[in-house]
Amino acid sequence: MEAQNYQLNEAKMFADVNEGTAIVINSITGIYYGMNKFGTAVFENLQAGSSTREILDAVKAIPGSGENLEEVLEAFVQTLLGFDIVIPVSGGSPRIAEIDPEVAKEDGFVPECTEYRDVQELLFADPIHEVDVDEGWKPE
Repeated sequence: MEAQNYQLNEAKMFADVNEGTAIVINSITGIYYGMNKFGTAVFENLQAGSSTREILDAVKAIPGSGENLEEVLEAFVQTLLGFDIVIPVSGGSPRIAEIDPEVAKEDGFVPECTEYRDVQELLFADPIHEVDVDEGWKPE
């Protein structure tokens, strides 16, 4: 796995982590994404500046991590890219990734990110989307 750094695609996405689970909302489409705890750990390390290589090395150091870990992490990163959750950035200072071994083991060393479309209409019905930058929100 080539060392690559990523950051949240802030032009489209808003992310929050609550109780070890990441939720990312696409503010343009209303689609949201949920990650399992291991996926959240990988995502948080990417956001903190760890490269994919640094994350891979940290996970490989956990006993029982498996042989196909590189392919699994690459697939997860490709999923994040495919959903436009993250974008590649150049450079970055080396940073040791921190992965909780229990979180990785609990999810079988498989990070997941799932797309949800069930609340798109509700997200766009929220009056916050009708706020004018200069005039504010004017309820009818």
